Amino acid sequence: MDNTLSAVFVTEVSSVTAPMLASWVNKGHRIAAIVVPGPRAGKHRSFSTLRRRWRRRFALRSQLRRAMPRLVELGPSNDWDAIRQQIGTFGADLLVCFGYGKLIPQTVLKLFPKGGLNLHPALLPHYRGPHPIHRLVIDQMHDAHGGVTLHKMTAGFDEGDIIAQVGFAAEDWHSAGSVKQALTEAMAMLVAEVVPEFCHGELAGAPQPDGTYVWARLRRDPLIVGLQTSSEQVARLCRILGSSVSVNVLIEGEPVRLAQPVRRLGPPTGQASKRRWGLVEFDCADARVIHLAYGRLSRLLLRWQPRRRRTGQDPRSFDIKRFGMTD
Repeated sequence: MDNTLSAVFVTEVSSVTAPMLASWVNKGHRIAAIVVPGPRAGKHRSFSTLRRRWRRRFALRSQLRRAMPRLVELGPSNDWDAIRQQIGTFGADLLVCFGYGKLIPQTVLKLFPKGGLNLHPALLPHYRGPHPIHRLVIDQMHDAHGGVTLHKMTAGFDEGDIIAQVGFAAEDWHSAGSVKQALTEAMAMLVAEVVPEFCHGELAGAPQPDGTYVWARLRRDPLIVGLQTSSEQVARLCRILGSSVSVNVLIEGEPVRLAQPVRRLGPPTGQASKRRWGLVEFDCADARVIHLAYGRLSRLLLRWQPRRRRTGQDPRSFDIKRFGMTD
């Protein structure tokens, strides 16, 4: 009996998602196509578009040793009708999605006998929405609800039956690099091991419980830290979110953006916060600390911070919690 499956993936191709795609292929399955974001209007031959396409090819080449999968660009208007007929000709069994911020129409999901599955970077039903990792860190709920959920796609955002979940460990929340590493390895494992089990009828999934849960969207008001925030939390905010979220301390009533922690000076002094020579010194709830001020150098440091690797280079093995196992 041929158990080979074919899937259409909807995701940007990057160093985070390429190992997931490779894990699917390495299990003997086929990628029918990858739907990726298309260029903005008037930017089809711009340098930024060419660079993005080159990066996709490089990420795929670094992980896949076989023929390059077909890439289908979805236009900036997210017009699924424009590519629905093309996708329908691929004969794929299912659609697998990660990081697509809008609802995929039901008319598209119905093209696939096994429907659509989504990978959400939080333990549902908690932190549904577009910015789960950001809000988990800001709300200090990363230890409780941090991880990845594989769930069915429906007409609502992140509401479908849960197929499986993996939780992150405390050490995964050290930096943006360590979070990305955990996310990369967790998604690769779920796609390689759990998605085939679902397609072969070994997992049915379970409905998400009713209740009121945090909707994971970033607020527009500035994120201000200081006497109400521990030094550990300020450092975590800067290391994980600092390149995408403005983490600020008030100096003379004006927000000053922070970057990486530099030094812990001692207990809080009660002195005013101050900025000098690209450094910011201020009191937290438990310490007087120094951080880099956000600028060109700190942006580079945040962007290029390495992912933490555990001893040895073998992929990590997560404990997978499966839902709706059939006899």
